[in-house]
Amino acid sequence: MIKYFCKKWKAIKRAKNIRKIKIKNENKIPPYLKNNSFEEELNYKLWSTKGARFSASHRNHILNKLSSKSIGYLSAYLIIIGVVNLYDINLLGVKIFDNQVGFISTAFSVLILLFSQLESSENFALKSERYHSCSLDIAELYNRTRFTKDFTTDPLIKQNELLQISIEYDRILKKYENHLPIDYLRFQLTKPKYFELSPAKIKWIWLKYYCKVYLVYHILIFGPLLILIIIALVNSKYY
Repeated sequence: MIKYFCKKWKAIKRAKNIRKIKIKNENKIPPYLKNNSFEEELNYKLWSTKGARFSASHRNHILNKLSSKSIGYLSAYLIIIGVVNLYDINLLGVKIFDNQVGFISTAFSVLILLFSQLESSENFALKSERYHSCSLDIAELYNRTRFTKDFTTDPLIKQNELLQISIEYDRILKKYENHLPIDYLRFQLTKPKYFELSPAKIKWIWLKYYCKVYLVYHILIFGPLLILIIIALVNSKYY
């Protein structure tokens, strides 16, 4: 029931966003639609989808690496805490008692177990490979479209070829999982002049991309160390 209402809420939100965009850009026609040309629209779809899928492949590759690093760092923290308690060492002047070590070790063990299961279910490496394969398949169609556009003079032959490319493009899209909106935004950063991105918009996309891809993993990797430093600084003020 909760999942149903979440999907319903997302659908309503998506419809509102589309309506706002249409109202905002009702007088602004994208470059590939100005001439109302099927050929130009197909060329743009192939070009943008190819770029977005490459971005999706790169994003999942980064997530796969960050996932492995996070699990490694959390495991290292768990071992270090046990060693520090065993040899009665103060970390940056912070004394960790036996009961605290037990709690921290248990919490880290549960966190590592849960995080490992969630990350393994995402299959980032497989997704990266599939997105890369999809982008290569679309790149072939894109090259065919460019070749047909430049070297085919017979209108009927060009029409049939473009129709066949469009059918194959739809078939490819059905084979693979769709990319995320952030992947398309990341692709836009490679062509900021074409997409008319202002400096503020570029920074906003980079910030959004960082929060979507890096933020959680950086918290897991550097968070425990940062907390320890903060505790040490607080204790130094009182002692």
